[in-house]
Order: sequence, then C-alpha cells, then structure tokens
Amino acid sequence: MSNQKDQTIKNVGPDTVKAPDSSLDAKAFDRAMSGKVPRTMTAWEWEQWYAEHGKPESFTPGSKSL
Repeated sequence: MSNQKDQTIKNVGPDTVKAPDSSLDAKAFDRAMSGKVPRTMTAWEWEQWYAEHGKPESFTPGSKSL
C-alpha cells in the first residue's frame, strides 16, 4: 500500500511538467507585458499612452501598416 502512495506522490511532485496556461487571463497578461502597441483603448487611455510612450510612426497618416 505504501508503494502506491509513494508512486502517486512522485507523479504529482514539483518535477512534473505543467501544460502552458492558455486561459484568457494568461493571454491578456502576455499581451499587456509584450511591449507591443495596443490596438484598442478609449480616447483618454490613448492620451495617457501617448504621453508615456510617444506616438508610434505607424499611427501617422500615410503609414503602411501597424
């Protein structure tokens, strides 16, 4: 009986490999931390973002793409 318990403890120990988190929270956090230019914000959020980061060249008229 103790062998089965020991084996179970080994299987769920800290050395087991965990699957990457694919939840919406994890994806939102990854996007927020990526450093990429956001795609959607309110006008006030854009004003604050421009004040902190400057206006990207891709946002100027006549630019080709984001």
